[in-house]
Amino acid sequence: MNKRRIGLALIISSAIIGIIAIGFEGLPEITIMPLLAISGIGFGTGIVLLNYKAKHSKRDKSKFKRTNTKTWDT
Repeated sequence: MNKRRIGLALIISSAIIGIIAIGFEGLPEITIMPLLAISGIGFGTGIVLLNYKAKHSKRDKSKFKRTNTKTWDT
């Protein structure tokens, strides 16, 4: 599996876990917060992995320009 598929799977699964944690009223308060934390971490990681290929693609590296090559006159 590539990084985009893993990221999409993480986003979907963390959304399902978050809906389950919020939706069930029978869960005690002590178990809701860890489930929401795990869901948030998974959601953030999924977004990073989903956008990873766009920023680190080998074919797009030639399009990036260096920004620190300018010399300033004093």
